[in-house]
Amino acid sequence: MAKVLFIQLNEYELHGIEALAGELKSRGQKVELLVAFFEKRLLQKIKEFSPDLIGFSLVSAERNEAVQWARAIKSHFHIPIIFGGIDPTFSPQIINDPSVDFVCRGEGERAILQLLEALEQGKDYLEIENLWIKKDGEVYQNPVGGLIENLDELAFPDKEIYYSRYSYYRNYPIKFFIASRGCPFACNYCANQGLKQLYPNSSHYLRFKSPDYLLEEIKSVLKKYPARTIGFNDDLFSYNLSWMEQVLPRYRKEIGIPFFCAGRIDLLNEDKVRLLKEGGCYSFWYGLESANPEHREKILNRKMSEEKIKEGVELLHRFGISTQSYNILNYPGETIEDGLKTLDLNRKLKNDFVVSSLFQPFPGTKLAKTLGLNQATSSKAPDKSEDFSYFAFSPFRQKDTQKLENLHKFFILGFRSKWVRRLLPALVRLPKNPLFDILFLISFAIDYARVHRLSWKETIKYNIIHIRTTYLRRRAKAPRR
Repeated sequence: MAKVLFIQLNEYELHGIEALAGELKSRGQKVELLVAFFEKRLLQKIKEFSPDLIGFSLVSAERNEAVQWARAIKSHFHIPIIFGGIDPTFSPQIINDPSVDFVCRGEGERAILQLLEALEQGKDYLEIENLWIKKDGEVYQNPVGGLIENLDELAFPDKEIYYSRYSYYRNYPIKFFIASRGCPFACNYCANQGLKQLYPNSSHYLRFKSPDYLLEEIKSVLKKYPARTIGFNDDLFSYNLSWMEQVLPRYRKEIGIPFFCAGRIDLLNEDKVRLLKEGGCYSFWYGLESANPEHREKILNRKMSEEKIKEGVELLHRFGISTQSYNILNYPGETIEDGLKTLDLNRKLKNDFVVSSLFQPFPGTKLAKTLGLNQATSSKAPDKSEDFSYFAFSPFRQKDTQKLENLHKFFILGFRSKWVRRLLPALVRLPKNPLFDILFLISFAIDYARVHRLSWKETIKYNIIHIRTTYLRRRAKAPRR
């Protein structure tokens, strides 16, 4: 029996780690997780568990910090380290760092099982698909293998890895699930387009769990860990009408807990919305991104008309489902006038909740490639972290970036208050001010709590942790004994 230790550098419950842990445990392997923020004496914990492999699953914002932690661990232990997740998938050159032995690109269930078997039995592992492997100073770059087409073949994702160790996850009133993998669309700011191109069987990129599998997975968790609300983190929960017809009536009968989900607003129809409502959906999240139709189509490749967006919002409201829109600020070519129009469109549509993020040139996205933005592709880890942040700043700079960053901080307040909206043309021209960040965080926390029915105590508790772990940019610190 091999032992795998995952080390996590944010406070989110990661579906990828849960999926890997579930599959590994079903094959008799021992798996543990250490969320760095919640741990003291992390090196001592590693020593006590004595893993055969240490894994980091990371996004681009965590790359520099992950390398610093990996280097610190390597200075104390001769344990192989594997990097996986969305960032190493598109920046596998991170394997050139002395602390990294393996990089997993794409789905990792098959690759990590094969690697552990080879390490246990002393077999050759240099040709395992999806892995870049460093041995004796040479890097072996293996191709990405096929997608796992039938998700039901996998073991249930293992939430115990979070819940049994940390009360933060165990007691959170929202329990999160994912019913599918993939997306058939090709938005220029999203990595799905690049991910799809990796696989030889890319025609199967969008896959849904069967109704039996999904419902049993949810019930197995709720039996031990109750929830007030269920959150489905799929890109396109409402994509397939036939699948919804099979799942949602049974969900209402067998689960019966209110849920929220996300999808394309332009693909909704009355049958889908009725199923959502009858199934227990209380909030629907969708990507609006920009009010400029030409920019939506030509820059973002988000091909949906304002009329279709309006129809979708009105349909959801007619059935009593609240709407939340996602919006991007400072995407290439956007002006402050465009940003203000996006805010105004949200007010016009009467969305119930709005979220804006600042454009990030993530690897794997077409915009990053088109614009030649290389911030996300370096394999070096600088001494000071220059990590990306959805909420703090955008590494892409253009004429109105500073104004758009200020607009981002006032976006929710401008959406809620006509008086703040009138002041925005002046407010966005002010110098950066930490007070703006505080106002943003307060407005975001209040709106999120309102939508998801969190108490004031829960709101304060979880947002303090969120601010400390993901909003404030931190220097990577080596763990101590």
